[in-house]
Amino acid sequence: MSNIPKEVVQEPVLGIKKPLTYLYIILYVGWKYTLELLTFKMNPWRYLIYLRRLLIAIKGFYENKIMKINGQYKIQLYLPAFPSKPFFHALKKFDPDNKNPGPITVVFSMTKACPYKCPHCYQRNDQGPELDMALLKKTAKEMQELGVSMFDLEGGEPLVRFNRLLDLLSVFDERAEVWVNTTGYSLTEEKAQQMKAANVYGVMISLHTPHPQEYESFTQMEGSFDIATKAIKMFQKYGIVTAINFCPSAKQIRNGDVEKLFKITSELKVSLVQVIHAKPSGAWLYEKDEIFDSEELMQKLREYHHRFNEGPEASNYPSIIFQVMEEDKDHFGCTAGGIDRFYFNHEGEVQPCEFINISFGNVNEEPFLEIFQRMRYHFKRPGVKWTCCTEAMRIGEALKQNNVPKTPLPWKYTKEIIEKWDKGEETPLYKKMGIYKK
Repeated sequence: MSNIPKEVVQEPVLGIKKPLTYLYIILYVGWKYTLELLTFKMNPWRYLIYLRRLLIAIKGFYENKIMKINGQYKIQLYLPAFPSKPFFHALKKFDPDNKNPGPITVVFSMTKACPYKCPHCYQRNDQGPELDMALLKKTAKEMQELGVSMFDLEGGEPLVRFNRLLDLLSVFDERAEVWVNTTGYSLTEEKAQQMKAANVYGVMISLHTPHPQEYESFTQMEGSFDIATKAIKMFQKYGIVTAINFCPSAKQIRNGDVEKLFKITSELKVSLVQVIHAKPSGAWLYEKDEIFDSEELMQKLREYHHRFNEGPEASNYPSIIFQVMEEDKDHFGCTAGGIDRFYFNHEGEVQPCEFINISFGNVNEEPFLEIFQRMRYHFKRPGVKWTCCTEAMRIGEALKQNNVPKTPLPWKYTKEIIEKWDKGEETPLYKKMGIYKK
């Protein structure tokens, strides 16, 4: 390829620039829909409700650090960058004329193949063959028509099934912001160039400790720390946005390793860091969730959010997104089950979330949209409880009782337990928007 893409150019939006940027976004979006009102494409009632919902949604994002990346604004990892066609495709969710608002994000597994053996892998016990390529692409297209604007393609390790990845990338149109979850294993200059040419917006690279030898032990792959850091630099070289997936342990929160890891992400000039504590799912389904059960540790993560995104040090760090903040009762809550997001595994199982090891059906056996609507029937509204944490034991018991040797729990057993789940009250922010009716 003769045209070498430009490197990633970014800066955090802080101080007075932050409210001014939000004002710019509000005015830009508001003017777009005002034009539709003035040209009779939208009636006044629809216009007012639409804008009100968008303002409420922005309030939920406001504590995040905005990153200006390659001339666009990234206000949240799983919301496409503004202004872009994927961003406005995502906003259709808030349209009052949309009687069945779909999700914005899907975590989309395209392969199980992976040379790493991470102990916390949520799909460790997923088995079965990869989905037929034609059906994989057909399902991805159906998801886009449903409203999905942010595709997080993952494995396994997508780079070891690179031709399959490129084939899948060919189905997405300009309404999609596409990310690839990777360890960086087997990355080459040519692959990075091809991914950029295939319109990959960003990559999420796993890095779970600041200590190279410890990370090699964790992944059971020699050189895995260097592989990750070199991949970050190579992707940035070709204009692909980089984010770090960090899964801290209770020990790391207590001993300062979390801060050390953030320092490394600053030195690597990554744009975003996603902090999700280890969940009782997959390989850790039967493990105790030490962080979820400790208010002390949860509070420490909240303090990190304010310190590294809003404090005096904020300009030195990427935007760091903490699940304990974004999914708490004062923000968006749990939006699994196709409300805002869902999971699609490598053999075609449709799941509420990558951390919830239950299935509502397989696209080899039923049409995707039928399965999706079944799932949405059971996940009608966002809730304040994290079902990945509160219902893990019930999932584990169902797998054992029914002698199911793999995850996810098949639909015929899922339907026996799902009615008993308590997802909590509807998230106040969403209740105020009035998107999901009883």
